[in-house]
Amino acid sequence: MVQRRIAAVAAYLPERVVTNQELITSYGLPHAADWLHEATGVAERRFAGPTETTLSMAAAVLRELIEAGRLRDPFVDVLIMTGDDGGDGGGAAFAACMAGLVPALTIDLTPAQGGFAAAVELANRHLDRGCRRVLIVASDVRSRRLREGQPWGNHQITEILGDGATGVLLERVDGLGAEVPPRCAEPPSSSRGSQPFLSAAHANRG
Repeated sequence: MVQRRIAAVAAYLPERVVTNQELITSYGLPHAADWLHEATGVAERRFAGPTETTLSMAAAVLRELIEAGRLRDPFVDVLIMTGDDGGDGGGAAFAACMAGLVPALTIDLTPAQGGFAAAVELANRHLDRGCRRVLIVASDVRSRRLREGQPWGNHQITEILGDGATGVLLERVDGLGAEVPPRCAEPPSSSRGSQPFLSAAHANRG
């Protein structure tokens, strides 16, 4: 079995901190602050500012991964991007361009395609096939509906968990390393946005 290791991890959180009480006061959530804390495990979270997008946060994570991974040449074989947007595709390529990366292959995953677990599985398959470096980045702006004044429902709990991005650099190694075990299921057959490696609930947990 091919050995792989986690060469670097990185995260980005927006500056704006939003407490449970602010959610109630500013966005009219029909719950008490204590209920929100008990239901989500989150006391405060980060909301993206006017200039912070899934792409800008993903690019910030990619730049940090390049530095943390000490990549003299910022080349990676594959960049896999997941996120809440889904969108029109091409997010991974745009984020790479913003970060100064030129991956040989960029892939976008949709939420329906399994989230970060599917991204890791796909990364493993590329490493098994001879790729040297694979980057995974997840970026979410889940607060968008609330900030746009759209009504909130209990089924939309992810909207109050927070915004942010995270990423990991995986490398193929010849010797011993921190192995990321491959999964048995087949990887998604198409590409575009998904749930993040560390969901906003983890990144913003209080």
